[in-house]
Amino acid sequence: MTKGLTLNKHLSRPAPRRASAAVARELLFTVGEHGGDVSALLRKAGLAHLAAALLDPVWSGELAHDEFARLYAECTWALDACASHQEGRQPLTKAEFDMLCYCIITCRTLREAIGRTATFSAMLMPRTARITLDVADGAAVLQMATVRRIRNVCAYVSDITGLSMHHRLFGWLIGEAIPLLAVEMCYPPLLDERTIFHLTAHPVRHGAPQNCLRFPAAYLDRPVIRRYAELERMIERFPFDLAQPQSKDAPLSERVCQVIGAALGSGESLAMTSRLARQFSISAATLKRRLAAEGTSLSQIKGRVRREVALGLLADHRLAIGEVARRIHFSDAAAFSRAFRQWTGQSPARWRQSQAAPGRSS
Repeated sequence: MTKGLTLNKHLSRPAPRRASAAVARELLFTVGEHGGDVSALLRKAGLAHLAAALLDPVWSGELAHDEFARLYAECTWALDACASHQEGRQPLTKAEFDMLCYCIITCRTLREAIGRTATFSAMLMPRTARITLDVADGAAVLQMATVRRIRNVCAYVSDITGLSMHHRLFGWLIGEAIPLLAVEMCYPPLLDERTIFHLTAHPVRHGAPQNCLRFPAAYLDRPVIRRYAELERMIERFPFDLAQPQSKDAPLSERVCQVIGAALGSGESLAMTSRLARQFSISAATLKRRLAAEGTSLSQIKGRVRREVALGLLADHRLAIGEVARRIHFSDAAAFSRAFRQWTGQSPARWRQSQAAPGRSS
């Protein structure tokens, strides 16, 4: 296993925003070689006007990232369908991939998200890889053991897309580009080196025992900071838009808000300063200092999040005020009422009544 976790900066550089004609052409030719209708594929991708250029081996232009995303999506679905047909099974669908995303968006940490991904994938086998997670010597090994018997270029494109997709999805969930220690595949290199690098943005070691990603284990305890509304936008073109940003340059205070909000929403106790600091891989002193630099404190953030959650819960008239107090971790309804008056100038009951009054402002 990897010791010392010396990161290769080359491994974490982002994918290029434009694809060369050679990369697009290799994918199209691969589809054609395996019985696919390339002309129909280009029409479906909205790229029929580029057909002559893309199929001309002399043309050396580039595709914009949105054009390549559409082409990549159609080629991958076609090649995965071919690989599935060769093995007598149904291919994975976009709807099933989207459902995986919906299942993991509510996880608290990356570790939990990977565990839920493994459970979800097991339900879809043999149409998906068998996913396992091991940790040793400070490195996390996310193994995606292929169940394919026929390991040709169709299967290769599908599997390398799966590796890249999981890496970018998990990075998106935690708002950080996860640095990779290694990308390994149990295939020989079945595509041109330029195409492989464009699809993964990382060097790939071929001929490994199984497909896997290796990254620093510290990322497993990073909190999931994304929310459902963000997911709805993300999955419109994921996982084929390789230019889609994975990291989120949000202030620390916003990310702390999201973690605390998720804890309240799931009924967990609110994290202490030391635990929050560990989640963001900083010291408690640094957490306090950075929040102060953003003009706030952990106490203020907890108060703001509690207020927002309380307002949402009070809008549900089926919930007693004591139950609302319990859900946002007040000792009793009286303590909640005192805090709520400080937030709004009204008691919870009066505020609820005013919201139900006809003609209230939105």
